[in-house]
Amino acid sequence: MARSLLWVATSAVFLALNAGASAQEVKLRLVSFVPPNTAFGIPTKRWVDELNRRGKGVLQIEMVGPEAVPVPEQANAVKTGVVDLYSGPPTFYHGTIKEAESLTLTDMSIPELRKNGAWAYLNKLHVERLNAILLAGFGDGVSFHIYTTKPANLADKAKPFAGFVLRSTPAYTTFFQSLGAQTVPTAPGEVYTALERNMVQGYGWPLWGIKDLGWIKLTKYRYDPGFYNVSVNILINVDRWNKLDKKQQGMLTEMANWMDTEWPKWRADTARIEEKIQHDAGVQVINAGPDYRKRAHDLSWNDLEASSPQHIGFLKKLMRK
Repeated sequence: MARSLLWVATSAVFLALNAGASAQEVKLRLVSFVPPNTAFGIPTKRWVDELNRRGKGVLQIEMVGPEAVPVPEQANAVKTGVVDLYSGPPTFYHGTIKEAESLTLTDMSIPELRKNGAWAYLNKLHVERLNAILLAGFGDGVSFHIYTTKPANLADKAKPFAGFVLRSTPAYTTFFQSLGAQTVPTAPGEVYTALERNMVQGYGWPLWGIKDLGWIKLTKYRYDPGFYNVSVNILINVDRWNKLDKKQQGMLTEMANWMDTEWPKWRADTARIEEKIQHDAGVQVINAGPDYRKRAHDLSWNDLEASSPQHIGFLKKLMRK
């Protein structure tokens, strides 16, 4: 009888300890601007998978895509706590933190921005205006391009894309319009239909991912050199962050540093693959000239500085080599 009671008591303690350990594990929900199996969803998925591997019993993240929360609503969803984390470019919260577009113009890597204080400065703006912490990011070193279904008139140096309607985002609308194009803001999920119906004759997008999204079937030309810099940020809601314990916060910080280390390795491999994909699909690469990239950057820095002279004046000094 005594042995039986001892077994029951021991079992009860064991179950209580296990219940306590399970209760400590926190599950967060992250929304991505693209599906996790696409070019700019894969790095976030790898980050989530690695965190989940390391964080068993401590912290886990469920990743969902734009089918769960539409792209235009995602930044507000992390601001209000509808989701805990958001992975996406600053262009999709341009109206709230225009200064974050400086990440698409910088010559610096994210580790360099962390070191020189620019990342901390931008994080302060994210906390104040979006109720979110600028936790991690990737994309530096990957440029944007204009892709079209018909050739541009490069003989016209001033307006080579006159007569074109190009899919755009706030990040490069000014540049596209300076080239003579009309612009239409279009979510990634709507671009294929817009191309197919000739509602747009081209689009801005990075070197990566046009096959994943199906656009490569309708794309004939890519214009080099690339311009700007891809920026995909991983944000976490401030209130959710504050509810995490030190170990959980430490794990997220550790994983932000892990992304900084791993991203350059993925970038080199993926760039080679994406170049081959476009070549094999018959996408013609056209040299738009030496002033093309400079024109894009100068216009965008000037546009940002005019709208936020105090912040951009300071950031520009830190973010240009």
